[in-house]
Amino acid sequence: MPDYYLSLDAGTSGGKAVVLDDRGYVIGYSKTAWNHLYFIPEDLDPYGSEFKPEQFWDILLQTANEAILNSKISSRDITAITATSQRHGCVFFDDKGIPLYAGPNRDARGLEVDTEEIMPNEELYEITGHGLPFLFALTRLLWFKENEEDVYDKIKHLLSIDGWVNFRLTGNYTIDDTAAAETLLFDIKHRKWSDKILSEFEIPHEILPEKYEYGKVIGTITPAIASLLDLNSNTPVVMNAADTQASILGCGGIKENTLGIVAGSTMPLQMIIDKPIIDSEQKIWTGAFPNNLWVLESNAGSVGDIHKWFIDSILTPLGVENPYDKFESLVLTKPPGSGGVIANLGPQVFSSQAMLSVPIYGGFSFTPIAYSFDTPVNIAGFSRSVVENIAFAARANYDQILAISGKQATETLLMGGVARSKVLCQILANVLNCEIKTFLPEGASVSGAFAAMIGTEKYSNLEEVVQIISDFSIYYPQQDQFDEYEALYPEWKAQYQKSFEED
Repeated sequence: MPDYYLSLDAGTSGGKAVVLDDRGYVIGYSKTAWNHLYFIPEDLDPYGSEFKPEQFWDILLQTANEAILNSKISSRDITAITATSQRHGCVFFDDKGIPLYAGPNRDARGLEVDTEEIMPNEELYEITGHGLPFLFALTRLLWFKENEEDVYDKIKHLLSIDGWVNFRLTGNYTIDDTAAAETLLFDIKHRKWSDKILSEFEIPHEILPEKYEYGKVIGTITPAIASLLDLNSNTPVVMNAADTQASILGCGGIKENTLGIVAGSTMPLQMIIDKPIIDSEQKIWTGAFPNNLWVLESNAGSVGDIHKWFIDSILTPLGVENPYDKFESLVLTKPPGSGGVIANLGPQVFSSQAMLSVPIYGGFSFTPIAYSFDTPVNIAGFSRSVVENIAFAARANYDQILAISGKQATETLLMGGVARSKVLCQILANVLNCEIKTFLPEGASVSGAFAAMIGTEKYSNLEEVVQIISDFSIYYPQQDQFDEYEALYPEWKAQYQKSFEED
């Protein structure tokens, strides 16, 4: 009998459950949106955000049951369960394990907190490899301390969102390095909770969860979960990683100098490194990766959101059949440069010190060739410019990682929903001038299966388990188009930089 694994994913846009077999193939899937369940607390409009954990949990249970049903296997054949989630969300609990606050990655209430009254941001960045502080669990704790002291005094446990899922499954408070590194409470160089930060901000160490390594069993499911999902009572729950790192792991990215590009709603780029590097200019982040590795991270921002917006707002209202397929074919009708159209719509060049900066303007601009009667501007030009916009932003963010690490990527992996776009994959290979390996979108869930295989001792380590990966495509750079893009890239970058200039 093959082994089967259930992977839960509490993502930004929805809850997802995936059943995988012991070859890493998806055999059951279910996803339900929960964007409508986010709400803005009073007096925190527009930057505050919370969710009701019971509603999220009901969706995760629903998707789990549906994924198992869709897999056509018996629920009793599930060998192990794992969880991943959006990285910067967190949940605070009282001493009885009842949530006091549940905040997604979009909750920016930390904007109201001045951490520099206690510790300079430069020192926080030096310890954690992350900034600006407003985004992370530390400043959310401090917000409650300053604004709702009665709630703050009740906080006895802090978890990441995937930690909350694991808590609901097992009753144990746990976290891994990849999620701990996103709290602003973690010493990234020594891979432990920062005594200095905890002491100076007067955060009690006791609220922090126990750290577990990737692939370690954190407990078995509770009787209630066994009953609700009709699982065996001793089903183990195994530690996965935070969603971006998990996506890279699920595509076989485990070696130093591997570049992972996760093209989802946003597009983080992470390069695996063997020792922590702290950016002296504090532009990009240093995070944790399993197997005692680290990552340098830049982020191209809104990619999947812009791709979807363009198709849904432009092509779909025109009554185009199969608008996503039509978008692909339109892009192919234009050469590099999109007939003189340059898009600057959302993708960004990441800087943690300028996260609050927004463009003065954005949209489409035109080079002189766009006014030629021989190459009239049309919907195809706009379509291709959207894809080139994404590829150029990826290039700019990779350039940042390259400049700080001093090392070229030896392998480039592309995953996420937008990786379904074959034209994006090819244009990205041309702009970066490297081979691009692309994978199915469910990399984070595949990583969960890998973790489960290690936790149940089917394989002894990641190096062994990633050998089973066989389902990927390779896009090779086309030298003539790379040469053209080398000339076009500075034009895009100039337009991007100009969009931040004040009058």
